[in-house]
Amino acid sequence: MNFLANKSPLDKYLADVKSFLPRKNRDDILEELRTNLAEKLSERVDTSEGEARRRAEIKLLSDFGHPLRIASQYQSGTRSLIGPTLYPFYRMSVLAALIVSTCILLLMLLAEVVFAIDLGEAGRPWMLVNTYIYILGVITTGYALTEFLMQRHRYLDSWQPNALDQPDNAVVSAWGALISCIVATTWLAILNMVPIDHDFPTLLGQIQNPIYTLVLWMKIQTLVLIPQYFYLVFNQTWSRNRLLLRIASELICSVGCVVVLLSNAGALADNYPELSSVLISAFGFVVWTMLVVTVIAAIGYGRKLAKFMQAA
Repeated sequence: MNFLANKSPLDKYLADVKSFLPRKNRDDILEELRTNLAEKLSERVDTSEGEARRRAEIKLLSDFGHPLRIASQYQSGTRSLIGPTLYPFYRMSVLAALIVSTCILLLMLLAEVVFAIDLGEAGRPWMLVNTYIYILGVITTGYALTEFLMQRHRYLDSWQPNALDQPDNAVVSAWGALISCIVATTWLAILNMVPIDHDFPTLLGQIQNPIYTLVLWMKIQTLVLIPQYFYLVFNQTWSRNRLLLRIASELICSVGCVVVLLSNAGALADNYPELSSVLISAFGFVVWTMLVVTVIAAIGYGRKLAKFMQAA
């Protein structure tokens, strides 16, 4: 739902509706909608350009409704669990999640077969099937709950087209936020396959396996990230609280990397004696890279927050 600044509100609205429409007859539907809106607009304003027309377009689109709601009217069939409003997102989520999880699981299988890394139960076929079921269940539950909350709080009714027209958007588009949410959810499902204890010794690096410590910190970060990405699907603009949450997300991973580097990073060879010295060194490099990247990201979001607070 990202609007480009060089388009009129009407063009931005139509482009947004188009992204939610089924591929079949998409252009015909959009042309019909454009004609309908143009006729309604001509009844409200005489001029073809200027600020008066822009205000008239925004008022018309506000009355017409959220792009998701308009696009849902053209979805064929009846779906009881996931309604037509969110079904395009749901369908893409399931497909993308299966693709992403398959790639990650294949990499894990490659690590076990080629590098002889014992992944325990995570590498067993039944765990792979369970992972797919888990991901599908999480996505379905998330969308069903979201649709219920949207209807209960009448979220689409309070939508205003100019509310999305901000110069500093959080993500490129609603689909970008959706893909980020899918990747994060899939990543959490993969992390849950690692058999770790969710306790303070693991969190503080007091155990002898640094991978378990790092996995626990990444799980905490991912749990904080998923709600952010999911909310950004419907509103891609920054707010003070969202920026604070994003900074916290990056710092969580940063702290985890510091804990690993200062406590049990050197114990990797004791847990996995079959690993070569190159791979053991690569682990330390990966942790340092994660630390640097997350700190830089936190600083970047901090600057956005400072600008946001100045503009408020």
